[in-house]
Amino acid sequence: MAEFFEMPQASPTMEAGTILAWRKAEGDALAPQDVIAEVETDKAAMEIEVFDAGFLLKILAPEGDEVPAGQPIAIIGTSADEDIAPLLAEFASAPQAKAPASSPAPAAPTAAPTPTAPPATPPASPGLQPFTWQGQAIDPSIMESPAGFALAEAEIPLASGKVRASPAARAAAREHRIDLATVQGSGPRGRVTRQDVEATTRGMGAGRRVHAPPAPSTTVKLSQMRKTIAKRLTQAYLGAPSFFLTVNFDVERLVAFRGQLKEAGVKVSYNDFVIKACARALRDVPAVNASWGDGVIEQHHRADIGVAVALDGGLITPVVRAADTKDLATIATEVREMAGRARDRKLKPEEYTGGTFTISNLGMYDIEQFTAILNPPEACILAVGALQQEPVVVDGKLTVGWRMRATLTCDHRVVDGALGAVFLQAVRRYLEHPVLLWV
Repeated sequence: MAEFFEMPQASPTMEAGTILAWRKAEGDALAPQDVIAEVETDKAAMEIEVFDAGFLLKILAPEGDEVPAGQPIAIIGTSADEDIAPLLAEFASAPQAKAPASSPAPAAPTAAPTPTAPPATPPASPGLQPFTWQGQAIDPSIMESPAGFALAEAEIPLASGKVRASPAARAAAREHRIDLATVQGSGPRGRVTRQDVEATTRGMGAGRRVHAPPAPSTTVKLSQMRKTIAKRLTQAYLGAPSFFLTVNFDVERLVAFRGQLKEAGVKVSYNDFVIKACARALRDVPAVNASWGDGVIEQHHRADIGVAVALDGGLITPVVRAADTKDLATIATEVREMAGRARDRKLKPEEYTGGTFTISNLGMYDIEQFTAILNPPEACILAVGALQQEPVVVDGKLTVGWRMRATLTCDHRVVDGALGAVFLQAVRRYLEHPVLLWV
């Protein structure tokens, strides 16, 4: 008996599909799992198939048409000469109907009584509840085939009767040589999914895949450090209008200079160079060495550099006081000593408060580039990435050079874009000519 073939709902959010191409022509015979058309959904392009043998009697939606899910796009029958006039009349009288794609409808015999048209949507199987998603009904013809999946004739012999299965399930069944008739489907209308086949291959037996209950979550009580971090950074994130400036430093000379110091027995890290360079730059561009106060901008006369140190459950920023007046070796010694005591939770409050500028360096974790949130009430924080070798152009020639990216987060109430750029130019001058930091 002839019936409508409807636009399937390929995902819970799909409302309509566009016919990209018909793979079968009117009058063609159809076998189970034949691809009848290619449809573009809200997610991707997919192939739609038929589940029963029959004939494609009429195409109701031409290629390029957008058709709502659940609306007829073709008429399929069990024989090639079935009378489809009543279905065509029903389709033409429907408000959403579209003109047929090709040949005109055959004339209906005058003597034959008009049969009652079958319902557009087959009734649900006994015991099955209607499919819903977020309170909305889901068309039972929902399909699961991925875009561009190449279908082939099933190589596994089927038991008596048809087997509803997604293309992915059939591929998995062919791969594992499983008879789909032995697998109970858990999909819409009892359709066999890839998960059902995989469950069978794992020895779980035929039937619906069993999911283990989710592991219970763990509630972690907030430490005072974490409470302080949450409060201060939320304040900075929501209260300070921030912008970001990113630079890529040429650190070829810096790498060579540090190597020379290492050979001479002087232990200085790259982060120590960054601390000293920022401290000198703050002295050169004092407007950046400031913070937002109660209706005023407070400018500071010492470059007190905070250095972010990661701890279990949080972080802390030991402060190198007057870093612009200290040599590299002294800065290196102070940072190592304070970082060690910070991890032992032995820093005094005056050693991690009152900074005027903060540096957060994740280069040791191979982070190429990132942005940091302001450390209030400071106006700026510099996020430093890893030193790495990369292709560069020098004097018109392609070569390999050492580079390091850094991003300056600025409180726009204190620092404007041009001012932040001038500060980074000063930092660049020192890092790209590191001998200036030794004198």
